Amino acid sequence: MQLARTPPPSMEALLYHAQMQGILPLTSRCNMQCIFCSNAYNPETCEVFTIPPRRLEEIEDSILWLTGSRGPIVIGESVTRITEGEPLTHPEFPQILKLLRQHYPDRIIRVTTNASLLNPELIGLLSELEVELMVSLNTVGHREQVMGDKQPESTLRNVEGLGGKVRFEGSIVALPFVTGWDDVSNTASFLKESGAWSIRIMSPGFSRLHPLWKDAASFDVDEARSFSQDLQKDLKIPVLFEPPGITSVTPVVEHVLPRSPARRAGIRPGDVITEVLRRRVMTRTEAFELIRDHEKPRVAYDRQGVLYETVINKQRFQPSGLVMYDDLDLEAWFEWERESRVKRRRVLVLTSALARPVIEDALELRGLTAAVEGVPSLFFGGNIEAAGLLTVRDFLAAYSEIAGQGSEFGAVTLPKRAFDPWGRDLEGVSYKTFEQLSGKAVVLA
Repeated sequence: MQLARTPPPSMEALLYHAQMQGILPLTSRCNMQCIFCSNAYNPETCEVFTIPPRRLEEIEDSILWLTGSRGPIVIGESVTRITEGEPLTHPEFPQILKLLRQHYPDRIIRVTTNASLLNPELIGLLSELEVELMVSLNTVGHREQVMGDKQPESTLRNVEGLGGKVRFEGSIVALPFVTGWDDVSNTASFLKESGAWSIRIMSPGFSRLHPLWKDAASFDVDEARSFSQDLQKDLKIPVLFEPPGITSVTPVVEHVLPRSPARRAGIRPGDVITEVLRRRVMTRTEAFELIRDHEKPRVAYDRQGVLYETVINKQRFQPSGLVMYDDLDLEAWFEWERESRVKRRRVLVLTSALARPVIEDALELRGLTAAVEGVPSLFFGGNIEAAGLLTVRDFLAAYSEIAGQGSEFGAVTLPKRAFDPWGRDLEGVSYKTFEQLSGKAVVLA
């Protein structure tokens, strides 16, 4: 099926919207060749953009765009249409960090890096400027095979050099069908011993065009999730698996960091946050952000059916030490309720299979009724499941099947994260095309 594409926005517009979200793209250049990287195996019509190293003057001219966001300033995380490379390959990376800290003395600055280009001088600067890292290590025993790392011993020494100097998390794309589970365990242990305060273990995602797709078909997500939970018990630091497989919005605490304000306040893993500032909370995200954004918040929580109350002695925006999975932004949820008019008409929510149970749980808590359907990815295929990677053609195929069963809806909700700020999907097709072909009003949420 051929769908009309709309012209792409200018690069300046893309950069503006990225920075308004707190994301600072620096370069698409990378010094590794990771076998799990998707960039070379996207479908031909997939719209992504690459950029050379941005000039320091250009970044300085646009640095105020970052004031549009509330959270951390993020560098090197691929969450926009701009392909993110290795930030440390940028020739003016240290000057960029100094410029950021000068303009934003109180903001968290978080950089994702493969750590291969770290050195003592740069580690000292990161420590001085209080920059946090997400170290994408992935493997300790198969670095050349998995990442194309020609100097694996040097990279591992760099990571060890962070200990006690730079606050960092570690991430591992789990590839047991390539490295074995022992290597995943050894990599997590190495990260913990090097000073990582938490570890992310991520399920590999491959399109039907990726040569590892058939091997990845054997990947058991439940086994990987259980493996991560066992690692967390052994290492005694947060080991979070993505996707987490959550099926409700109940504000459950996954982990509490040692010597943190939340630990001193008595909160423990498994507790359910019920109130913050004497206000009833509904979702993990709501509870976490209210606690993060306030000074000395009063918190009520449920532990095995017994209610407790405490005060977390922290400053405004200071981390509490709570580790919780992200679920639903409540402000965005209430905006969807208003725009969709779900209380007065029948609404169909098309989303990912991963998000479906969470949305259904939120609907039940709110006493609302809507049809929620998980949409498979036909565009990427493989084991791609994220809502942000679904396209108009995927939504149309799912809707056609549902409509063919005789169901009638007053409006259809599509996930906003599947579209850029101009309403275009990863093929450059507008969500308005869905409206035209389906004859239904669309609400992005």
